[in-house]
Amino acid sequence: MAIWVVYESLWGNTAAIARAIAEGIGDEAVAVSTADTDPADATSIRALIAGAPVHGMSLPTSQSLLSAAGKKADESHAAPRVDEPLMRTWLEGLPQLDIPATAFDTRVRGPLGRGAATAIIRAESAKGCTLLAQPKGFRVDFRNAGPDEADLLKDGELAKARAWGQQLATSLAAAAA
Repeated sequence: MAIWVVYESLWGNTAAIARAIAEGIGDEAVAVSTADTDPADATSIRALIAGAPVHGMSLPTSQSLLSAAGKKADESHAAPRVDEPLMRTWLEGLPQLDIPATAFDTRVRGPLGRGAATAIIRAESAKGCTLLAQPKGFRVDFRNAGPDEADLLKDGELAKARAWGQQLATSLAAAAA
């Protein structure tokens, strides 16, 4: 059975973190976007790790995506991907599950940079999931803006994501024993 690391990503930062987490977990894990997987298929997985960027101290909304779509995009700034399903919508489509789950988000520093992972954990819990590990936040810095995926990530965040993935793999192995 697979372990899903499902993400919603606008500028590729959350996607890069999801891939690093999956890499840390190992061969059993696969990183997939909300556009590339059907939540109804989650009945066949062993664990769920879900992530999204923080928008307005929670998960992105249709309104926050409209705002993101208006951001500067040119050869030196990547355009946001606003056509993928929202994480909140994807989570609503999950069936009842009895699997371990956790969450992560990509956030800016400070009090406004929190909330997406907490909202994901609540949604997973409402679907019957048990908490695998406390949610984790990974930092972005808008001063790093550039044309490539994951340009906004602060240095070292991908290594932290891989390490967290390894910790999750250890927790899953202990739970299975």
